[in-house]
Amino acid sequence: MEDDRLHELVRQRSYAEAFEELVNRYQGKVYRLAFSLVRDRARAEELAQDSFVKMWQALPRFDSRASLSTWLYSIARNTCLSALRYDARRRTRPLDEARDGVARTESEAGATASDVRRLVERLPEPQRRVITLFYLEDRSLREVGRMLGMPEGTVKSHLHRARRALADAMRDRDTR
Repeated sequence: MEDDRLHELVRQRSYAEAFEELVNRYQGKVYRLAFSLVRDRARAEELAQDSFVKMWQALPRFDSRASLSTWLYSIARNTCLSALRYDARRRTRPLDEARDGVARTESEAGATASDVRRLVERLPEPQRRVITLFYLEDRSLREVGRMLGMPEGTVKSHLHRARRALADAMRDRDTR
């Protein structure tokens, strides 16, 4: 089996040599796996590199239940899927586009940054803090939850309510 030499290197705690062999042998395959998931060359290169870093950090804990290549592919796949989930959470519309569920330019929406700030200031305290951390300080849902001591689901609820309240307030403002 081609992984026998690699397994032996890991058993002997020759991690640097095993790592070098794994990189030489699998860097192209890991990159192709990453690219097939993210469809962006630069991002795939970054995630492939992250996968090898994670593998290096975990190499001393490798327990030989699977082949090293299978283990490495699992690390790469999980790294890519985590990145995709993170990216999906970050893809949200700016606050001044949260009107009628349709993205609009500032002139179409008629809202300026100061209008939006005034509307955000009128939100209940928890919603205002969540909106501020998520949009203005560019924090992830998980980070906002940790910072405010609330579960991620609660953060999502506050964001949803705040977006709805802002959209309603903007609609009311425009009908006057």
